[in-house]
Amino acid sequence: MKTAVNILLGIVLLVIALSFILVYANTHPPRYPLNVPPSDYQRDYENVTFVTKDGLTLAGWLIKPDRSGRKTPAVIICHGLGANKSDFTDLAVFLARRGYLVLTFDFRAHGDSKGSRTSLGYHERKDVMAALHYLSTRPEVDQGRIGIFGFSLGGATAILAAAETGKFKAIAADSAFTSLRDQARQAITGFYHLPAFPFVGLSVLGYELYFQTRASNIDPESVIGAIAPAPVLIIAGEGDDMIPAENGRRLFQAANEPKELWIITVGGHGGTVAAAGNEYNKRVGDFFDRYLKQ
Repeated sequence: MKTAVNILLGIVLLVIALSFILVYANTHPPRYPLNVPPSDYQRDYENVTFVTKDGLTLAGWLIKPDRSGRKTPAVIICHGLGANKSDFTDLAVFLARRGYLVLTFDFRAHGDSKGSRTSLGYHERKDVMAALHYLSTRPEVDQGRIGIFGFSLGGATAILAAAETGKFKAIAADSAFTSLRDQARQAITGFYHLPAFPFVGLSVLGYELYFQTRASNIDPESVIGAIAPAPVLIIAGEGDDMIPAENGRRLFQAANEPKELWIITVGGHGGTVAAAGNEYNKRVGDFFDRYLKQ
C-alpha cells in the first residue's frame, strides 16, 4: 500500500513539475539570431531605444517615408514569440515607401531589448505603450493617425494595447490567439501532445503564480469589441496548427464594425506571408491607407 501511495505521489509531482517546466520554456524563448535591417532593402533607418513603464530598455528601428516637411501617419510593427524586429522588415520598408513612418521593435526578452522573460502578452502591452509614447516625441508624426500591426503574440498584444489605450486608429492582427487559456490548451494538446487534463489547468496556474496576474487578463477576444470605432483587420491561416484559423474567426465575430477578415491557406504557423506572396503587403498597406490617409 505504501509503495502504491509513493508511486502515485511521484506521478503527481512529476505532472506538476512538467506543467511548470512548460510555463518556463514558453516564457523564456531563445533569442532569434535573424538580422535583416532595412538597409538590406536599400532603405535608411535609425536605431532607436525607449524605456517601458517598468524600466526595461527596448530596441527598435525607425524607418522614415520619402517625403518630409509634413506630418505623416505612423505604424508600429510587433513580431511574434521568439522572433525579433527583423521578422517583418519587408513589410516595414513597404509601408515606409507608401508614406508611413514605421517603428518596428523587439519585445522584452527578444532581440536586442532588455528583459529575461516574456509574459505572452501581459507585460508586452507596456512595450507597445512605450513604443507609442516614443512616437509621441517625434515631431514628424501625426499623432491622430497611428496604426499598429502584429503577428501571433504581437497580434494578440496589439489588440490588448489598442483596447486599453484607444490611441490606435487602425489595427491589423495576423494569427492572433483568442485567449491565453485557449492558446495553452492548443499548445499542450496540439504541439506537446499531452492531455488537456490536468496539464492546461496546472500550466495556467503556474503562469498566474509566476507573473502574479490572472490568465484572464490576456484575453483579446473579450476586449476586441472595445477597439471600435477604430477598424480592425484580422488575418488567419487555414492550416495553422499552432494558432488555428478558428481563433481569427472568433476574434472577427467578437469585433465591432468596421472590421475585415482575411483567411489564407497555409502550411503551418507563420505561413501567411509566404502563402499570400506580394498580395500580403499590398492588402495590409491598402488597409492602413483607407483609415490612416483620409
